[in-house]
Amino acid sequence: MRVPVPLVLLLCLSVIGGVWWANTKGMDFMTPPTAARIAEIQEKAEASNAQPERVNEPVKPPTLRQVIPDAIQDNTPQPPPIGLGDLDSPPTLEAYSDRALDGHAKLAELAAVLEKEGEFQRALLAWERSLDMTKPDTTQAATALAAIRRLRPTLPDWNSDPALAIHIALHAGTGPSLAPALKPVLEEAARELTLASGGILRVTADLAVGKRNAPKGPIPAALWLSGPTGDSASTDVLSFTVEPTDDLGKDVYQTVFQLVASHLKRTGRLTPPVEPSGEETHLEALQSHITRLSWREFGKSLNTSSPDE
Repeated sequence: MRVPVPLVLLLCLSVIGGVWWANTKGMDFMTPPTAARIAEIQEKAEASNAQPERVNEPVKPPTLRQVIPDAIQDNTPQPPPIGLGDLDSPPTLEAYSDRALDGHAKLAELAAVLEKEGEFQRALLAWERSLDMTKPDTTQAATALAAIRRLRPTLPDWNSDPALAIHIALHAGTGPSLAPALKPVLEEAARELTLASGGILRVTADLAVGKRNAPKGPIPAALWLSGPTGDSASTDVLSFTVEPTDDLGKDVYQTVFQLVASHLKRTGRLTPPVEPSGEETHLEALQSHITRLSWREFGKSLNTSSPDE
């Protein structure tokens, strides 16, 4: 059923009038406001207009204080510190042999740490193990040899009691014409070998002089090393010839180095020493290329009975 339009209008006016009457029935529109009321209204209006809202002004973001971390954390895993072993007990000549399976690089790292800690004797032993119990390349060997040459002169001999040294003999054979010149060189070489071994060996010289001189030309000589008795083991025998203008000492040290190196290679469990390079002499190589443990192994191998006996 449709509601007549006049009725709808009447109802709307009634609702509007009723709401207006309900909200304004208590208000007095006829009496003018007092001076106090006007002052109150003005005070409120001035307070609301004192700081108008700035709608279009861009809002500045709050300033943030830059925080700088004390240190940048590195999450890269670090290798564990290298173990130095027992530093209280005196080291043995075989010290750090158990580290040989770790390779040259680990032994060299250990030696460097020991040297930094002031453990120079132990550092020298570690450098020696990197030479005689691993297979270093040319660069690695050069680094180890440089360290040995640096440390050895600063340390006492490993053995200072001649009675405890291993006795071996340095033999030479030549004719009467070369014997007077060869004898002092041979004796000096024996002393140098004793020093090079750090007192581990006691080397004596033995010169055998033939009855006749060789024919004209270079004079032959032969060298070998053995234990102290006639039935002791010995190295191979190496011969060389000497011209009157030759450096006899150079020939002797070169031959001795070759004898020791070849014997260690043939009979020892240790890595044999390498030949000197550059301007390094064979005497210098005897003092640094052959470790003290190698000297002891060499001396022990000669202080056994000859297999031919």
